Amino acid sequence: MTHEYGTVAFYAEQFADLIADCQHDSPEFSDNLVAGFKKAIDEWRQYHVKQILELDRVEFKLDEQS
Repeated sequence: MTHEYGTVAFYAEQFADLIADCQHDSPEFSDNLVAGFKKAIDEWRQYHVKQILELDRVEFKLDEQS
């Protein structure tokens, strides 16, 4: 069953797939799950910071030409 995107049920299903990788006999999977989540957050944050810097640069150029 596929749940509507953005709903609690949708995200619960997504997280269940990830949590299924947590295995008592392979704790490194759980550690990697946590580390991977932190890495994804950091990469998205870096992307948005770079986007803001580019928007600032463009705004500055617009102000120069006014």
